[in-house]
Amino acid sequence: MSFRDEGHEAQLAAPEVNVEPDGRLTVPAEHVTALLRSIARSWQVGAHDGIPVLATENGPGISLEPVTVRCLADVLDNIANQLDVQYIHITTHTSHTE
Repeated sequence: MSFRDEGHEAQLAAPEVNVEPDGRLTVPAEHVTALLRSIARSWQVGAHDGIPVLATENGPGISLEPVTVRCLADVLDNIANQLDVQYIHITTHTSHTE
C-alpha cells in the first residue's frame, strides 16, 4: 500500500497506558515505537500529498516544505529504530527470574 492509498487521516497508534502497583504509569515499549512510526507515516503522507502537516478545525494548519517534513519523519523513524535496538539489547541481556 502506498502512502497515497493510506490517506492523510491515517490513525495514530495510541499507546496502552498501564498503572503499576506502586501507581507509576507505564507504556509498553513496542507501543512507543509504534506511535513514533505512525506519526512519521502521517507526516510523510502529508508531505507526499502536499497536505498541511497539522490540519485543525479552524483551518489548514501548519504547512511546511515537503523536504522538511520528510526529514522530520525520518528522524522519528530513526529514534524508533534506536529504541528498538535498546529494547532488544535489554531483553536479551536481562535474566528473567520468576
